[in-house]
Amino acid sequence: MRQNPSVFPERLYALDALRGIAALAVVFWHWQHFFFQGAVPGPLVREEQPLYSVFALFYRHGGDAVSLFFSLSGFVFFWLFSQALAQRRLSAKRFFVERFSRIYPLHLATFLLVLILQKIYAGHTGQAFVYPNNDAYHAILNVFLAPAWGLEQGWSFNAPAWSVSVEVLLYAAFFLVWRHTPAPLSISALIVLVCVWVYPAQYKIVLGGFGFFAGGLGYWAVAWLLRRFSARMTGAALALACVAGWAALDGESPQAPLIRFVLLFPLTVAAVAACHAWLAPIARRLSWLGDISYATYLLHFPLQIVAALLADKFLHSRDVFYQPWSLLLFLAVLIGASLLCHRAFERPLQRWLRQGSGGRIKDGLDAPRPGG
Repeated sequence: MRQNPSVFPERLYALDALRGIAALAVVFWHWQHFFFQGAVPGPLVREEQPLYSVFALFYRHGGDAVSLFFSLSGFVFFWLFSQALAQRRLSAKRFFVERFSRIYPLHLATFLLVLILQKIYAGHTGQAFVYPNNDAYHAILNVFLAPAWGLEQGWSFNAPAWSVSVEVLLYAAFFLVWRHTPAPLSISALIVLVCVWVYPAQYKIVLGGFGFFAGGLGYWAVAWLLRRFSARMTGAALALACVAGWAALDGESPQAPLIRFVLLFPLTVAAVAACHAWLAPIARRLSWLGDISYATYLLHFPLQIVAALLADKFLHSRDVFYQPWSLLLFLAVLIGASLLCHRAFERPLQRWLRQGSGGRIKDGLDAPRPGG
């Protein structure tokens, strides 16, 4: 559903590549899990993590990639669905069935997998691996995709899915804003301002709120520019603004997180999209990382439990996770498992659920949540 197909091509490979890289950034950020003692961070020599000189940015700031996901998701939702919803060319049933079929099957499967693996891990160690609240109450929250709605008492089960939980609320808000309000762009801007005002209270939801809607407003800004100026001029201007913004950011400033989440991440997504023609030759080769990014994002934590169990049983030390070969082996297994999961589990179930509801599967760039 492209409201202005002349603005962008059918698929933005650059955004695919960006979300794939972002998913891997989260994996690097969570490498510290191997040095936890139960739910407590253990002794970690950050600079000695494998290939640190190459991936220092991901090791230090990979957690921020979740905010980048929210901006990506908002940009693509506003691009693909906003006008279709406003003009009632896209029904509520089809919109929500497509979203459910995309996110829920793998979420449920990885939740159940972590449930089993945490029981095995606790049986061997007497405590949970990293995320401790693996009880019946939090299981219910996870089954209903609500582990990050403010009802939780802490991190539980496949905790990286918290961002997927927030996305569900964003889908509902996006639908209501574009289907039932007379000035959706103004309402979107108001949501961003309200989220900035209440931050850091309910930070999970707020982080999603201003990231998603700021990313969406970024799409409209880029579309407006591309209708009035050449693609070359628009891309160059946004790229320069992006570089200048990141260079000028004072990382020690108390306002630095908000500047990154509300301005720089949406600007980065907008600049990458505007420069798609220049980035396409490289991005096309990396776009498969975007295709499997949802699987990468949800599979990496259960794979970490397995790796930790094997290290404890056969090596009797977690120091192995300082070795480069352990990182390369983990990434190889994770990427292989993600490819298999995407092709043999995600896509077939997605197709079956959509066809069963009278819809159709969409190929190419689908609306990205973490890995989406």
